[in-house]
Amino acid sequence: MKKDVDNIDIYNNSAIILEKRTPKKIISWITILIILLVMFIIFCFIPFNVYKPYYGILNVSKSDAYIDLNVSKSDAYIDLNVEYSDFPVNKYNKLYIKNKPYSYEIVNMQNNKLVLKIDLDNNLNIENNALLVNILEDRTTLKTIILKRIKKGFGL
Repeated sequence: MKKDVDNIDIYNNSAIILEKRTPKKIISWITILIILLVMFIIFCFIPFNVYKPYYGILNVSKSDAYIDLNVSKSDAYIDLNVEYSDFPVNKYNKLYIKNKPYSYEIVNMQNNKLVLKIDLDNNLNIENNALLVNILEDRTTLKTIILKRIKKGFGL
């Protein structure tokens, strides 16, 4: 027998109303989507480092202070070819070679050639050694990257 829909009221036919609940699969999908949205919003505001990789050639010049063999560091000069869009380079004064941080000083900058003075370990101090140098370019968030891409897409 078919129940007449017009005769349903809350007080007399409560069993029919209880059967009209939202299915558990839909509720679980909605909770998963809400959790993912909250995690995305949280990750949008966490800052992270942006590195720019360069290939550099090492020029070693040992000074009088590091002639002693017990000292494991000496002055080294790294020649890098950079583009004009990469400047300013010395914003944070940190670079990484083989995931180890080093501080540097800019010695010379002419015609897209940048010479950096750095204290390297002895195992890397080889004349004319080619090194992959990652220079800390900026700290940014996922939100700023997304906004820049949107603005670039609209031509702003």
